[in-house]
Amino acid sequence: MSPGDTPAQEVRIERDGPVALLIVDRPRQRNALARETMTALGAAVARLAEMDDVRCVVVAGGGDCFIAGGDLRDLQALTTAEAGADMARTMQAALDALAALPVPVIAAVDAFAIGGGAEVALAADLRVLAQDAWLAFRQADFAVSTAWGGSWRLARLVGPARALHLLGTGERIGAAEALRLGLADEIAGLGERALDHARALAHRLARRPAHVLRTMKRLVEAAPLPAPEHRALEARLFGETWGHPAHFQAVDRFLERTRPAVAEPEPGPLAGLFLVLEGIDGAGTTTQARLLKRWLERRGEPVHTTAEPSGGPIGTLLRQALGGRVVGRDGQRLCPESIALLFAADRFDHLRTEVEPHLRAGTHVLCDRYDHSSLAYQGIENDARWVSNLNAAARRPDLVLFLDVDPAIASRRRAHRGGTPEIYEVDALQVRIAEAYRDMERWRPSDRVLRIDGNASPRAVQRACRAAIEALLDRRRALPRGSVL
Repeated sequence: MSPGDTPAQEVRIERDGPVALLIVDRPRQRNALARETMTALGAAVARLAEMDDVRCVVVAGGGDCFIAGGDLRDLQALTTAEAGADMARTMQAALDALAALPVPVIAAVDAFAIGGGAEVALAADLRVLAQDAWLAFRQADFAVSTAWGGSWRLARLVGPARALHLLGTGERIGAAEALRLGLADEIAGLGERALDHARALAHRLARRPAHVLRTMKRLVEAAPLPAPEHRALEARLFGETWGHPAHFQAVDRFLERTRPAVAEPEPGPLAGLFLVLEGIDGAGTTTQARLLKRWLERRGEPVHTTAEPSGGPIGTLLRQALGGRVVGRDGQRLCPESIALLFAADRFDHLRTEVEPHLRAGTHVLCDRYDHSSLAYQGIENDARWVSNLNAAARRPDLVLFLDVDPAIASRRRAHRGGTPEIYEVDALQVRIAEAYRDMERWRPSDRVLRIDGNASPRAVQRACRAAIEALLDRRRALPRGSVL
């Protein structure tokens, strides 16, 4: 990342690939905006407007908080009504320009956004709050009104009556209440910074085609138009996106993924099904694998359960490394590249010596974690493309059951389970891993993956898993002897 060159470095732009971070960095003043900072902010937004390769912008404060409004010590120099109005117009122009950026803008609110800081947050398209963060419109405490467009934006979001109540009382609005009111769009996970969560969200958005993101924002901003005018605009813009090459490429990819596989007969017994359970730590994959084994055996289906890391020699070494019992030469945990290579090595040894012999014998193999976990876990520490290529030749599962669970719920489950946590069992890291899991289609588009709500009860999750496997077994029975799905 390279810092911008805005005046006094109080406002800077950092690049994170297609995402730009706009950071107000005055931590000693809790990022309160002085007059020079306001000018720098406007200049930085103007620079962002010229960056055609930016697909999403995240606004954040330096240090541990968002923005604590205006810097009252500096602003005391404004002693007349006209001077105050000029300052208001400067910030209105800066925030209007921020809101007018053609790409999504996300405010990452850590700790608090007070007074003018809350007005800055409202100028963004989306707001992410840390779990302990809060907003407050404290202007009335200093006998002034809002100045930077905050009252208009607040009334549009929560309605005039609620806006007047919040402006008049100046009460704190916690993250949960902000989400309920529509002042927050997402809340970061337990122990996770809003900035980290907002960056992950920005990258999710940035994976969409740039012209589509810009079109979506334009349509949303045009919502106040009369319905006939908006529909005319929507039809015209839709036609532009429909005729774009990216649309036809996306359709081709979808049709290729959904094209029925051609059953190729081969000698020998009907091969077993390769079934995989995936999810973050605490998602319940191990519990569900045990329950599925019992269910399949009661149905008379031959089944073998296994897990990764495997019980083989490389898997044993890997488990020791994950538990911190094997370290590098410097006494620290093995480097991320080594961990990724060990997982890949264990995977191919696991396939050749355990998984594939059972499948060839007609036994179903139920595996707790497979290469999707490498992409999710090792992919956040390494180049995900490199991790994907390491595992590209690995046998593809017949079905992946992805137990998608809220990281906060998974954290409580891990705490209840007890034991010594492994190197990846860190709440903030698990939030990033959960996001990476939800992006698996990017790396394994042809895999048959079923997302299951892992927040539900174990019984409900089990019913969903059984229904998916039952459908696969029905398809398998309809195939000729010796066929594969």
